[in-house]
Amino acid sequence: MTDQDEVIVVNNGDNDDTAGVVAAFDDARIRYVKQEDAGVSASRNLGMELSVNDLIAFIDDDDEWHPQKLNVQRQLLAMHPEAVACFTNIWATDSSGVQKPNYLFEWGQPIQDWNLLLGETKIFRPNGFEQDIEYYFGNHYFNQMLDDYVLPSSLLIDRSRFKEQFEWRVGMQRNESWLFTSRVCRQGPVIFVDYDLACHHGDAPNRLTAIPHVETVLSRLYVLENEFGRQPGFLQEHQGEFDKRIARELDTLFRSVMGGGTSHRRESLAAAAHHGGKIALLAKLPEPTLSVGSFGYRAARAARRIFRGNG
Repeated sequence: MTDQDEVIVVNNGDNDDTAGVVAAFDDARIRYVKQEDAGVSASRNLGMELSVNDLIAFIDDDDEWHPQKLNVQRQLLAMHPEAVACFTNIWATDSSGVQKPNYLFEWGQPIQDWNLLLGETKIFRPNGFEQDIEYYFGNHYFNQMLDDYVLPSSLLIDRSRFKEQFEWRVGMQRNESWLFTSRVCRQGPVIFVDYDLACHHGDAPNRLTAIPHVETVLSRLYVLENEFGRQPGFLQEHQGEFDKRIARELDTLFRSVMGGGTSHRRESLAAAAHHGGKIALLAKLPEPTLSVGSFGYRAARAARRIFRGNG
């Protein structure tokens, strides 16, 4: 840490000894604040509000940084003054604590070749780093529409380079990070470092990502509609791809609802009924009818699996 750096620790309503741990460092650059339980987005917003610097990085208490993460990212942002942010590859631990390197591809479920995302490979050896690293630089907004590629704990933003200032959306149970990082990518080009500089701990208890599947799909539709669907210039160029992306989530919603993913089928379908099609038709049916239909749908799928197994 430099003299100008700061660490802001936001306690989101936990009754633990975080304050004591921070105080033990006896470092004026480390600040501790506590708020009532308002969710992770509110905590991140408070940290951004209190920060005096424009370079801001996020880390959840169940994630981890490589010791050289910020060093690498700072150097790359200095090399590319037009870039608004830098994110990195990640490693992960599973529920047993086993480490998985190069995890971004599995976590983000990318659906196209990486070189098509951010251009050709660039090589760089950061000061104080032990080896050359590969990185990519370019516009990432279209790719964020296809899927979420950015783990918040791998991200470093420079908000002084943004065209607009914004916050994390409070109240979303899932995909609030996809919404935020997509808005970041809309501000300008970004840098991706193809080196594991952050860890996504799947072995941590009570992960924020433990949300039912139907709610996850509805939150993804929210991001698509309220971020990418509100950019006329973007849609003019990518309307076909956007429509296909929406259709993919609607198909997933149908299979999740009718496959038994929720007991509130009509309510879940009604949330996306404005898209029309079979979702809108099913949303008009009473819950008992949907329950019978769900049973038939699941029975038909089971029969198909048995048939294939016997074949």
